[in-house]
Amino acid sequence: MEDWTATKNERGVWQFTWSGAPADIFNVWLDGVLIATVTGTEYDFDKEGYDATPPPLEIVDDEDDAESELYPPFAIIQWRTVDGAAAYLVERLVSASWVVQKTITEDGSGWYAFTTVVLGDQTSEQYRVSALDSRTNAGTAVAYTFALVRNPAPPSVSYAIDGAKDLEVSAA
Repeated sequence: MEDWTATKNERGVWQFTWSGAPADIFNVWLDGVLIATVTGTEYDFDKEGYDATPPPLEIVDDEDDAESELYPPFAIIQWRTVDGAAAYLVERLVSASWVVQKTITEDGSGWYAFTTVVLGDQTSEQYRVSALDSRTNAGTAVAYTFALVRNPAPPSVSYAIDGAKDLEVSAA
């Protein structure tokens, strides 16, 4: 789930919300560990250690293939607020030139994320994020390099049983 929001309530609890139907079931993951299964589109996180910024939760629709959600063919770049930033510039290195992918406005949420395009198998991709001040002057960029090796797709095969009831398996 890419599109969630987190706000801290007056009790100091992070409240996560996302889109979906009220009866949908979602799994909530933190650091690769399933911490909750919830029905609906809200989750309250009250564990300590996340005072200024929300925890980096992964929220996965229970009907989705969990492996494909937990090992996606894209990267999610996440960062915390930079003091004095008005926005964040996300760029990708393409043919030795930095190409703007998105500008994300500072909204006080404390935590930001950008989902890359689907990355090619056995490739290395570079991204960077720069904080921009109110005059769009860029601060020092933080670089991210991804070396992607996806889980292999299941083989495409066909099955046939001949007259002698022998099973024949062949590439489709």
